[in-house]
Formats: sequence, C-alpha cells, structure tokens
Amino acid sequence: MRAVRDEAGAAVGRRQRFEALFRARYGELHALGYRLLGDHAEAEDVVQETFLKLDGHPVFDRPDEEVAAWLRRVCLNAAYNRLRGQRRATARLDRAGRLERMDDEAGDSDGPLLDVLRAEQQRAVRRALAALPERQRACVLLRHAGFSYAEIAATLDLAVGSVGVLLARGERAFRDAYLARDDDPGAYDALP
Repeated sequence: MRAVRDEAGAAVGRRQRFEALFRARYGELHALGYRLLGDHAEAEDVVQETFLKLDGHPVFDRPDEEVAAWLRRVCLNAAYNRLRGQRRATARLDRAGRLERMDDEAGDSDGPLLDVLRAEQQRAVRRALAALPERQRACVLLRHAGFSYAEIAATLDLAVGSVGVLLARGERAFRDAYLARDDDPGAYDALP
C-alpha cells in the first residue's frame, strides 16, 4: 500500500515540476521560436513539441538550468526542422509551377505605409538571418533574446569562450547580408 502512495506522490511531484517548468520557460521558448520562424502559431507548435519531448526524458531529473538549456536546444532544433520542411515544400511547389505569392493577397488592404515598411524590414532581417550558418544564427538569436554567454554555451553545447567568437562572426555576417540586400539600403533608416 505504501509503495502505491509513494508512486502516486512521485507522479504528482513530476507533474508539478513539469507545470512549473512550463510556466517558467514557455514565454522565452515561444519568443525564441517566433524570432526564428516569424509566425506565432508555428512558434507555439514548436514549443508544444519541445515540452512533449521533455515528458519522460531523462533530462527532466537534472537541475533546472540544465533542463532549460536542453529545452532551448530542442526548441531551436524543432524550429530549424520546421524551416527546412517549409523550404522543401516551397521548392516542391516551385518546381511544380504552382507557387502563389501570399503577398499579393495582402496588397488589397489600404494599410499605412509604415506597416508595409516594417513588414519589408522584418522580411529582410529574416532573410539575413537565414543566410547565416546554423550555429552563428542560433548564437545571435539567443544573445539578442537576452541570454548570457554561459546560457548560450550550455544550450549549444559550446565552450563559453567560443560563444563570443561565434557571436562576433554571426553579427558581422548578418550585417553584411542585411546591407547587401537588393532594395534601397537606406529605406528603413527612418523607422522607429
């Protein structure tokens, strides 16, 4: 009888810890997914996948900071997988000649010019981020999401000293890719 109560108590404790981790980490993981994917619904799906993988995983029994680093890594991997899947799907549609631009549908609205400029700037930022090597992109995204070098190192399984090098290279490559875009380089300078 006592063994049954101990198992029930352990299950309740695991559920409470899972809920606490979910509440504590959901916002940062969603923000990370959104920065990479640019879509709130996709980011939510990625975060849900991440927490589903945590359930029953041995890392769950590790300290909170190790679990947090693992969650960020799994979230990044899931987002990268989504991006790869989207690229493959787009390429298939392109080859078949059936790709329709979603931007044409948005052209019917009479939205303010500033909204259009912001949307263009966001697309340019995402294109520049997509041009970065995966580790540099992850490093830049995590740093600009507010994570410390130590947290980034734990998430990406790197030495702390390597984070600064990857970050510097990633930011330089991002700046070069962003400034090398086809449109007017000064078009977004007036945006708030």
